Amino acid sequence: MGVALTLAGCSSPTPTPTASSDPTPSVAASLIPTAPPSDVVDVDSTQFAGEFGDYTFKIGDGPAWCTINVNQHSAICEQSEADANYAPIPVPTTCDYSYGYQVQLFSSAPTDGTKVADFLCSGGAYADANSAGTLKSGERVTLDGITCYTVGTAARCENAALNYIVLGPDAWALGG
Repeated sequence: MGVALTLAGCSSPTPTPTASSDPTPSVAASLIPTAPPSDVVDVDSTQFAGEFGDYTFKIGDGPAWCTINVNQHSAICEQSEADANYAPIPVPTTCDYSYGYQVQLFSSAPTDGTKVADFLCSGGAYADANSAGTLKSGERVTLDGITCYTVGTAARCENAALNYIVLGPDAWALGG
């Protein structure tokens, strides 16, 4: 099953800790998109095409962006650490870089045992979104067995098995 996630920020009060052995903070469920809007608009993926089998789009009016890479059969959503309003995700001892600001979803379960949906330990951005188009709130794009849609400033990407990732400045979620 997935893990769902925390809201923190200048204008939000600190959540009251709950009794749990999991040190990972959580995000209010209301901030995590669970379905596209009923009037979702499917957009042509070619407007996001890069040069190497990647399709990168900014997420609504927010600071995050996603890339679907058809060669790697995955989607990675990311944002700068400075743009995250949620509580930091505990960094595994195996990671010497940033953690909690990039999430990856594969279109199907990798055969090497890698999780279908997970955070990445990253020393930098996966993609440069400076010239990327925007997937506006209420829009959806589908490529290589992965569908991503935007609600406000968060994106949700899911595969045919309904594994998913969510990322935006106020929320993150993993399922799979």
